[in-house]
Amino acid sequence: WSLYLKETEKEDKELANSLQVGVDQLLIFAGLFGAILTAFLIESRKDLQVDPVQEILQALQNRFAVTTSQTFEVSKSSLIVNYLWFTSLGLTLFSALCAVLAREWLTKYIPVSPGSRSSDACQRLLRVKRAQQWRLESVVTGIPLLIQIALFLFSTGLVLFTWNNSVALGVL
Repeated sequence: WSLYLKETEKEDKELANSLQVGVDQLLIFAGLFGAILTAFLIESRKDLQVDPVQEILQALQNRFAVTTSQTFEVSKSSLIVNYLWFTSLGLTLFSALCAVLAREWLTKYIPVSPGSRSSDACQRLLRVKRAQQWRLESVVTGIPLLIQIALFLFSTGLVLFTWNNSVALGVL
């Protein structure tokens, strides 16, 4: 059994290491992207509520002159941009959670010390069967798809955001 376990240990380590490198890179990217996205969200949320300075100026104008009061309406493009960016942030955080869980599972996939008994071989076979049953490799390699969707949503929102500020800048 020790020969079988030594041979399969190499195979298991290769699988775990190849997946773990991708997960580590994904976690770094998700963290940086989430921080950048949050900065954009802080700025764009201002479009969803009344500007207090404008409200004070409006009150001062109404005090000196009789005018009709204007109600605040959120523009449709601001709603769409914020929807896209909040969805993008949600996908990014979900993919980071999935990556953390995958990383945790991958560290437990390889035993600390290789065994030499038949029970160790059975445990190894059980781990491999469970990984196949849960489609571990497909799940881990599918996590970047969530980040790509989040990037697409962010990019779409960024084009709309810049388009509202400057059509020439939005086209670029």
